[in-house]
Amino acid sequence: MPFFHRGNPARPSPAAAPPRRTGRELLAKYRRVLAAALLMLALALCLSVLSPDTEDRVDVLVAARDLPVGSLLHAGDLSNHPVPRSLVPAGTYSGQLPPEGSRLAIPVQAGTPVFPTMLIGPGLLAGLDPGSVAVPLRLDDEQTASLVRAGQLVDVVLTEGNGFESTVASRVLARGVPVLFTGAQLEPDAQAPWGVAADSGQGGLIVVGAGAASAEQLSTAAQRGKVSVVLVNP
Repeated sequence: MPFFHRGNPARPSPAAAPPRRTGRELLAKYRRVLAAALLMLALALCLSVLSPDTEDRVDVLVAARDLPVGSLLHAGDLSNHPVPRSLVPAGTYSGQLPPEGSRLAIPVQAGTPVFPTMLIGPGLLAGLDPGSVAVPLRLDDEQTASLVRAGQLVDVVLTEGNGFESTVASRVLARGVPVLFTGAQLEPDAQAPWGVAADSGQGGLIVVGAGAASAEQLSTAAQRGKVSVVLVNP
């Protein structure tokens, strides 16, 4: 007769639970992953703060196309372009057009902001000594005048006398004055320094910035003799 045991059937002993890791052990194990995650978070925050999209923008007038020197500005020549406020230099036209009939003193490429210093007028005197004025000069030799460009420094020389009734004498009226504008810039054929046609009536005209002390001498020089300029190094 088989023998039956009425007790509880034998059960397998439970597996031993893995030991719990301390916070220090978990940190040591995953420190590289945690450091990479924190670095990515910091980078994302920096990009969100520095992104131009989060900064206030203002409309600035820029050239809508390439504008040659001497261009008369019209509404179609300019367009509004949003720029971060922190990048807008002082004096930029914002929301208003330059005065009617404004003429460019320098060429301006498309997309370039337009400043008063780029126009013929009081803005050309920006940065000069207080009391400086813009003085137009009519040079005797147009071909020589065609070599002069805005931004160069020149000595203005007056030659008086004809060698017959009066002795020829030359003297310097002003030294190292900046050229603000030249009439040669208005000539359509003046792409090269020698492109000004003789007797055009414009090639000999330049505008220089001078102090009040020499302005009177310069403005009346053409009535007293021949006016010429000599290029000088800064």
